[in-house]
Amino acid sequence: MKCSKTQQPVSDFKNGKEAMSIVDAYSPEEAMLVANKMFRRECAGWGDEDKALQKLGRMFGMSEVSVKRLLKGQRKTWDVRLCKRIRLSYLTFCRSMLTEIENDMKAIEEAHGHEAVADIMDETEALVAKVEVAKAAAQRAYQAQKGR
Repeated sequence: MKCSKTQQPVSDFKNGKEAMSIVDAYSPEEAMLVANKMFRRECAGWGDEDKALQKLGRMFGMSEVSVKRLLKGQRKTWDVRLCKRIRLSYLTFCRSMLTEIENDMKAIEEAHGHEAVADIMDETEALVAKVEVAKAAAQRAYQAQKGR
Protein backbone atom coordinates (compact mmCIF):
# COMPACT_ATOMS: atom_id res chain seq x y z
CA MET A 1 0.00 0.00 0.00
CA LYS A 2 1.39 3.34 -0.99
CA CYS A 3 1.24 6.32 1.27
CA SER A 4 -0.39 9.40 -0.10
CA LYS A 5 0.75 12.97 -0.05
CA THR A 6 -1.45 15.09 2.18
CA GLN A 7 -1.39 18.81 2.68
CA GLN A 8 -1.00 19.91 6.28
CA PRO A 9 -0.86 23.45 7.66
CA VAL A 10 2.52 24.33 9.10
CA SER A 11 2.83 27.39 11.30
CA ASP A 12 5.87 29.62 11.06
CA PHE A 13 6.16 30.92 14.61
CA LYS A 14 8.78 33.55 13.81
CA ASN A 15 6.69 35.32 11.18
CA GLY A 16 3.26 34.39 12.52
CA LYS A 17 2.23 32.97 9.12
CA GLU A 18 0.65 29.67 8.28
CA ALA A 19 1.65 27.83 5.12
CA MET A 20 0.77 24.50 3.57
CA SER A 21 3.28 21.68 3.44
CA ILE A 22 3.09 18.34 1.61
CA VAL A 23 3.76 15.39 3.91
CA ASP A 24 4.17 11.70 3.04
CA ALA A 25 1.75 9.85 5.30
CA TYR A 26 -1.23 7.56 5.18
CA SER A 27 -4.53 9.32 4.78
CA PRO A 28 -6.98 8.69 7.63
CA GLU A 29 -8.86 6.19 5.46
CA GLU A 30 -5.67 4.30 4.60
CA ALA A 31 -4.55 4.33 8.23
CA MET A 32 -7.92 2.93 9.33
CA LEU A 33 -7.74 0.22 6.63
CA VAL A 34 -4.24 -0.82 7.71
CA ALA A 35 -5.23 -0.83 11.38
CA ASN A 36 -8.21 -3.07 10.55
CA LYS A 37 -5.95 -5.47 8.63
CA MET A 38 -3.58 -5.67 11.57
CA PHE A 39 -6.49 -6.22 13.97
CA ARG A 40 -7.91 -9.06 11.86
CA ARG A 41 -4.47 -10.70 11.73
CA GLU A 42 -4.14 -10.55 15.50
CA CYS A 43 -7.62 -11.97 16.19
CA ALA A 44 -7.61 -15.72 15.74
CA GLY A 45 -10.92 -16.44 17.47
CA TRP A 46 -13.35 -15.50 20.18
CA GLY A 47 -11.83 -13.73 23.13
CA ASP A 48 -8.77 -12.49 21.26
CA GLU A 49 -10.18 -9.02 20.64
CA ASP A 50 -8.97 -7.59 23.96
CA LYS A 51 -5.43 -8.91 23.45
CA ALA A 52 -5.39 -7.58 19.90
CA LEU A 53 -6.61 -4.15 21.04
CA GLN A 54 -3.93 -4.08 23.75
CA LYS A 55 -1.19 -5.04 21.30
CA LEU A 56 -2.28 -2.50 18.68
CA GLY A 57 -2.62 0.13 21.40
CA ARG A 58 1.01 -0.44 22.41
CA MET A 59 2.13 -0.35 18.78
CA PHE A 60 0.20 2.83 17.94
CA GLY A 61 0.83 4.57 21.28
CA MET A 62 -2.90 4.76 22.02
CA SER A 63 -5.36 3.45 24.58
CA GLU A 64 -7.51 0.42 23.80
CA VAL A 65 -10.63 2.60 23.61
CA SER A 66 -8.93 4.91 21.10
CA VAL A 67 -7.88 1.94 18.97
CA LYS A 68 -11.43 0.59 19.03
CA ARG A 69 -12.76 3.99 17.91
CA LEU A 70 -10.12 4.14 15.19
CA LEU A 71 -11.16 0.70 13.90
CA LYS A 72 -14.84 1.69 13.85
CA GLY A 73 -14.14 5.00 12.09
CA GLN A 74 -15.32 7.04 15.06
CA ARG A 75 -12.12 9.02 15.55
CA LYS A 76 -12.88 12.74 15.64
CA THR A 77 -9.46 14.13 14.84
CA TRP A 78 -6.55 12.81 12.81
CA ASP A 79 -3.05 14.15 12.90
CA VAL A 80 -0.08 13.36 10.69
CA ARG A 81 1.89 11.93 13.60
CA LEU A 82 -0.78 9.29 14.27
CA CYS A 83 -0.87 8.28 10.60
CA LYS A 84 2.92 8.01 10.61
CA ARG A 85 2.88 5.87 13.79
CA ILE A 86 0.35 3.56 12.18
CA ARG A 87 2.50 3.31 9.04
CA LEU A 88 5.62 2.55 11.07
CA SER A 89 3.72 -0.05 13.10
CA TYR A 90 2.42 -1.65 9.90
CA LEU A 91 5.93 -1.92 8.48
CA THR A 92 7.14 -3.50 11.73
CA PHE A 93 4.19 -5.90 11.54
CA CYS A 94 5.07 -6.79 7.92
CA ARG A 95 8.68 -7.43 8.94
CA SER A 96 7.59 -9.83 11.67
CA MET A 97 5.37 -11.71 9.21
CA LEU A 98 8.28 -12.00 6.78
CA THR A 99 10.44 -13.36 9.59
CA GLU A 100 7.84 -16.08 10.17
CA ILE A 101 7.87 -16.91 6.46
CA GLU A 102 11.68 -17.08 6.45
CA ASN A 103 11.63 -19.46 9.41
CA ASP A 104 9.11 -21.69 7.63
CA MET A 105 11.24 -21.68 4.49
CA LYS A 106 14.32 -22.66 6.51
CA ALA A 107 12.43 -25.59 8.00
CA ILE A 108 11.33 -26.73 4.53
CA GLU A 109 14.89 -26.26 3.28
CA GLU A 110 16.24 -28.49 6.05
CA ALA A 111 13.65 -31.16 5.34
CA HIS A 112 13.62 -31.17 1.54
CA GLY A 113 16.75 -29.34 0.42
CA HIS A 114 17.49 -25.92 -0.96
CA GLU A 115 16.03 -26.61 -4.40
CA ALA A 116 12.47 -26.76 -3.04
CA VAL A 117 12.42 -23.17 -1.74
CA ALA A 118 15.29 -21.39 -3.49
CA ASP A 119 13.15 -19.04 -5.57
CA ILE A 120 10.79 -18.25 -2.69
CA MET A 121 13.74 -17.53 -0.37
CA ASP A 122 15.14 -15.06 -2.91
CA GLU A 123 11.81 -13.27 -3.20
CA THR A 124 11.39 -13.20 0.58
CA GLU A 125 14.84 -11.68 1.01
CA ALA A 126 14.00 -9.02 -1.58
CA LEU A 127 10.76 -8.21 0.26
CA VAL A 128 12.63 -7.97 3.56
CA ALA A 129 15.05 -5.50 2.00
CA LYS A 130 12.17 -3.38 0.66
CA VAL A 131 10.41 -3.37 4.02
CA GLU A 132 13.61 -2.40 5.83
CA VAL A 133 14.17 0.54 3.45
CA ALA A 134 10.56 1.69 3.84
CA LYS A 135 10.75 1.27 7.61
CA ALA A 136 13.94 3.35 7.83
CA ALA A 137 12.34 6.10 5.74
CA ALA A 138 9.17 6.00 7.86
CA GLN A 139 11.26 6.16 11.04
CA ARG A 140 13.15 9.22 9.76
CA ALA A 141 9.88 10.91 8.75
CA TYR A 142 8.31 10.18 12.13
CA GLN A 143 11.34 11.48 14.03
CA ALA A 144 11.33 14.65 11.90
CA GLN A 145 7.62 15.17 12.63
CA LYS A 146 8.14 14.41 16.32
CA GLY A 147 10.95 16.99 16.51
CA ARG A 148 8.67 19.84 15.40
